Amino acid sequence: MSFQSTVAINQGFGVPGELYTDAPYRAQSFTINSASAAYNIIGATACTISSQGVCEAGSGGALGYAGILVDPKNIALFGAGGAPLSPTLTVPNYTQIACATMGTFVVTLPAAAAIGDWVIYDNTTGALSTVTPGTALPSGKSWANAIVDYYTVSDAGLAVITVAPSLPTGF
Repeated sequence: MSFQSTVAINQGFGVPGELYTDAPYRAQSFTINSASAAYNIIGATACTISSQGVCEAGSGGALGYAGILVDPKNIALFGAGGAPLSPTLTVPNYTQIACATMGTFVVTLPAAAAIGDWVIYDNTTGALSTVTPGTALPSGKSWANAIVDYYTVSDAGLAVITVAPSLPTGF
């Protein structure tokens, strides 16, 4: 075994759904009940309100935007398939969760994104993705009231987004 010869400058990035900064944030508690529990992914899903105190992944909820599914440390996770040592960020239906409508969070994005890109979500699954500013909203997508912030992401993976309580200028 040889001695360490390099030191990484960048530290571990973060956990999907966790706050990135200590700035103020706003999150509300809901019970999630989506068309499929597979859509309920912390730090990768946007939700809408379907009834009082209940939200679902995607835009099926007719009562408004609930926010981005966040806060993995406050959600009871029992592991993938019920195996306690099998990690997962997928939340079963009828679980108490938190949805953020304001703040800066670590999320998982499916492709490269630049600082300032607008965050959108799939109307069926709630899966987050991005478009460049000025791009028309693609069919089957909705605005997530957020932008990519702090870092340009060169590939799929962790990113930082800032969620605003209202739409950014240009929407």
